[in-house]
Amino acid sequence: MRLLLCTGCDMQGPIGRRQTEVIGLKQGAGGDGTLAEDALTRLDRRLLAIAGAIERAGEFDVAVVATSAVRDAPNRRRVEELVHARLGAELVVLTGTGEAELAYRGARLATVDDATVAVIDIGGASTEIAVGSTATPRSISLDLGVVRTTTGARAADRPDPEAIKVLRRDARAAFEAALAGFPPHDVAIGVAGTFTSLAAVDIGKYDSELVHGHVLSATRVEELIAGLAALPLAERRRVPGLHPDRAAVIVTGGALALGAMEALASSTLTVSERDLLDGVALAAMDGDLRAARTIS
Repeated sequence: MRLLLCTGCDMQGPIGRRQTEVIGLKQGAGGDGTLAEDALTRLDRRLLAIAGAIERAGEFDVAVVATSAVRDAPNRRRVEELVHARLGAELVVLTGTGEAELAYRGARLATVDDATVAVIDIGGASTEIAVGSTATPRSISLDLGVVRTTTGARAADRPDPEAIKVLRRDARAAFEAALAGFPPHDVAIGVAGTFTSLAAVDIGKYDSELVHGHVLSATRVEELIAGLAALPLAERRRVPGLHPDRAAVIVTGGALALGAMEALASSTLTVSERDLLDGVALAAMDGDLRAARTIS
C-alpha cells in the first residue's frame, strides 16, 4: 500500500511525503480471487495507520484507489467497507486500462520532451503497459503479477531456473500478442516495486534520488535475477537495496520484466519513481479521477 500526503505540485509533479508498506493483499487469495481474512486484517491495520498519518498531517481531501487484487476479488465490497470506515472515503476501483493510463500519466513526468514512451508497471496481480506520446496512450493490462505468478517451483527457497525461464518465455509471448499493432516507442520506462528494487540492488542501496532515472539493460536484469535466484530466501532478504518483503517475489518480477522488455524490443529502460501514485494525484487534483475508467 502506498500513501502520498500531497501538498501541491511543482514542475516535477505532485510533492509531499510518501510511504510504502507491503501488506500482501493477494497472498492467500482463493482460486476465484477472494481475498483472505488475514489479508483483510492486514489491510485494516494499515488503513488505521494511514488515517492516523492523515490526521497528524492536517486537512486533506482523501482519494483512495484500488488495482488488480481488489478488482479481481468477489469480496471487494469488504475492502470498500474498510476504506469507508477508516478513511471516510469512497474507494475507486480502477480497470486495468485505467490503471495503465494513470501509471503512464505519472511516468511521463520523468520525460522532458514529446518522445513516444512505453511504460511498464508490474504489480502483484497484473502488469500494465501503456505506449504513447500524448495524454491518451494505447494500453493493455494482463493478469501477470509477481504474487500471482510466484507459485510452485518459482516460490521455492531457491526458485528453479527452468521455471523462471518458462515464465519469462510465456510472459513475452503474452505481451507480444497483446501489444500487436502498438506504435513503436523511443524510450521504455519501468515503474513500481520490481523495477525500483532491481535498480536499488544494482546500485547497492535504496536511494530514491539514485533509483529515479537509473538505466537498466536487459542483460543486467538477467544477471541480477540469476544472482538473486541462486540465494536462499533468508539471504535474499539481506541483499543491500532489496526490501525484505520483496525478496520472495523479486525473481518472478524480474522474469516478467524481461518478458515485457523483450516483447517491446527494448534493450534498456529507465526506472522512474514517478508512477501510478503521481497519476492518481494529478487526476484527483484535476477532478477527473473517475474518468480513468473505473469499475462501478
